[in-house]
Amino acid sequence: MKPALPMRVLLVFCAIAAAGAGYRVLVAARQMPAQVAALDSQHRNDAHTRPDARHRTHLSEAAAKPAEPASAAQASAAAAAHAKLLSLRAPLSVESAHDPFTASSWLPPPPVEVPAAPVPPPPPTAPPVPFAYVGQLDAKAAKPQVFLSNGDQLLIVSPGDVIDNQYRIESVSESDVVLTYLPLHERQVVAIPRGDK
Repeated sequence: MKPALPMRVLLVFCAIAAAGAGYRVLVAARQMPAQVAALDSQHRNDAHTRPDARHRTHLSEAAAKPAEPASAAQASAAAAAHAKLLSLRAPLSVESAHDPFTASSWLPPPPVEVPAAPVPPPPPTAPPVPFAYVGQLDAKAAKPQVFLSNGDQLLIVSPGDVIDNQYRIESVSESDVVLTYLPLHERQVVAIPRGDK
């Protein structure tokens, strides 16, 4: 037997023992996720207060203690957190679920922008009165006549007359001429200046 052979056999047995211990730790960690998380948080909190040697002994003591089963409340909280995390992930198709190169994101989906409701158009209104008062003939008569100008056009109208099928003269008084814009049935007024009464 060669002198290096016992050393190799010893190394193989040590490697097998280390792998078995690692496997047992891994199985124990999967069975107790809440305890591992608690140990991890304790380890982080103690990192500032304990020296390294005491840390190692503290962790080895914690590993040597028998595992306690997680309570139902902790298990349900962990399941709820896992479900919430899965809900953030975009669903995968059957083909892409087995494809390791499919891109997936844990970011929440972008918010859905709801289009603003269209603003209803304002109700139609009559255009400004295109007529200007020019004068009046026989103001005290039963049916007085009024001179109105529309640009270069001069109109002589009295109550009841219709102008261009758009305006009807309703009444003539000392202060104004009342018109009705026929497409919308909207009343409009042409004021008579005070000096012309």
